Amino acid sequence: MPSFPEPRWFLALGRLMEAQGALFQRLGYAETRFGIRVIPDETSNGGDVVVGVVLDGYKVSDASILIDIDQFDPDFVICAKRAVWNRMLGEIAASGRPQLRHTLSSLALMGEEMWLESTDQLREDKFYRYNQTLQEILNLSSQLQG
Repeated sequence: MPSFPEPRWFLALGRLMEAQGALFQRLGYAETRFGIRVIPDETSNGGDVVVGVVLDGYKVSDASILIDIDQFDPDFVICAKRAVWNRMLGEIAASGRPQLRHTLSSLALMGEEMWLESTDQLREDKFYRYNQTLQEILNLSSQLQG
């Protein structure tokens, strides 16, 4: 089974998303292309890993490692150190969702442990518009084996 932040991990979440169609239909149609930036906790652990994910309505239609982020042209990039991502995903694995203060929305709003990068404020707004959908997709990781 692939692991975070491998593109196949996001595609596996996409398959689970399609199986949970009613939940995502209730949240509404979401169309965005975004990046997930995983920053090493220590600089000796290598460089950042950036995965581009395309959310097309009620499915994840693509996920890939980004070499050239400008060519992918994301609406926004969600950035955090590996430990922050691991904490969120660990809480999801344990209880199906993170503690309220460790959700995408809460962490990004505080801007200390997680932040957004974008070149266009209107496109960045898609994060806030779709953040519950994005969180529910990540919450599906509790159903992944491995």
